[in-house]
Amino acid sequence: MSLLSVAHLNDIVDRLLVARERTLLTRSVKNIATRIDRVVARFLDSASAAYQEAVARLPEETGLSPEMIRHTLPLIFQEYRSAKLMELLDNELGAASTLDRFEPTWRGERRACGFPLITQVLAGNIPGAGLDGVIFALLVKSATLVKTASAAPFLPLQFARVLNEVDPELGQCLAIVSWSGGNTALEEVAFSRADIVLASGSDESLAAIRRRTRGRFLGYGHKISFAVIDKNSLPNAPTLAQRAAYDVTLFDQQGCLSPQLIYVQDGGAATPPEFAALLAQGLAYWQQQLPRGAIPPAASMAIRRLRDQAEWQALAGKDVMLYASPHGTEWTVLYEAEPTFAPSPLYRTVRVKPFYSFTQLAELLTPMRPFLEAAGVAIAAEQFAQAVELLGQAGVSRICPIGAMQPPPLSWRHGGRPRLADLVRWTEIERKE
Repeated sequence: MSLLSVAHLNDIVDRLLVARERTLLTRSVKNIATRIDRVVARFLDSASAAYQEAVARLPEETGLSPEMIRHTLPLIFQEYRSAKLMELLDNELGAASTLDRFEPTWRGERRACGFPLITQVLAGNIPGAGLDGVIFALLVKSATLVKTASAAPFLPLQFARVLNEVDPELGQCLAIVSWSGGNTALEEVAFSRADIVLASGSDESLAAIRRRTRGRFLGYGHKISFAVIDKNSLPNAPTLAQRAAYDVTLFDQQGCLSPQLIYVQDGGAATPPEFAALLAQGLAYWQQQLPRGAIPPAASMAIRRLRDQAEWQALAGKDVMLYASPHGTEWTVLYEAEPTFAPSPLYRTVRVKPFYSFTQLAELLTPMRPFLEAAGVAIAAEQFAQAVELLGQAGVSRICPIGAMQPPPLSWRHGGRPRLADLVRWTEIERKE
């Protein structure tokens, strides 16, 4: 990615649009999914050059440990196999073939059409972030301009390189670029020429992009995830703590699906403080299996500050318990009897708080409604229907078992929105009066 000029970026967009007409619009969606599958297979093959280069390069770029990269690469790519892509298209569009031709409906026929150009702005918090949007854009036959995070360009670039190796014509429909934020001249080209702008980032950066977008804007901003364990599930507390620790550990707690807080209902076989102690044991175990990577100095300071505050609160007589890794900030568990929802400094730092009823839990979640994404749950059958209804009303988009919070299935509706349906427009023929 060399320095871009406005003329160069306009030329890239022109070539993308020509490639779309020549390639995407002349192929079946099944053909495109099959070619993407071949790319994905390279990243799932530990003997391939694509996989080995990713394992070599990503630790330095992301700060994640080599062990974490080896563990998570299959998790990143396993959902993008062709059968799963076609199933998602069928589920969201009625039939994947509506992207190829008009299909019959009860009143006539209809067809889904992708837009000519989708511009995507990727976040750099975890490897693979935004890769789904790149793949989905190709599936709906849209040319795709991708602006990577300046600190995390490797995986999108590597995906584009392998796509060019597998299918050079399809590879011409995808361009990966980068520039420093705030370059208004380049943003004018990238955002004003796009039919859809798909962006991830801070709420402030999304607001700035939205103002410069002339077409459809789809933004994914700051989100928080958490877990809930009811008292009837606590006979299984050691296993649940180990699974919750795994959810916290993956990607060093940097994703929007990483739990930052675990609510444990009081009155079960294990008390909330006892669960916190079990969770600390689980995090210590996963630190041995998947060591935490390097973290920014500011993050380390935030974790130490949280630990210091907890120790002072305990000395002052507050019901607070701190469990911390002995040699650094690798992991931290903070039990707080005060139940108000509060995020953590991340990097494997998690709060445990009690709740007493699901009515109370609903009240605790209300202030966080705009920011909630996923809830990992361990809830007995007799409470399950009430609990998931409450979580849905609280704004949670994804409810799943504890231990399965990361990564999500392909069908996960990020932010509660469709995965593919937002990327197409429909043409309908009405033949019945």
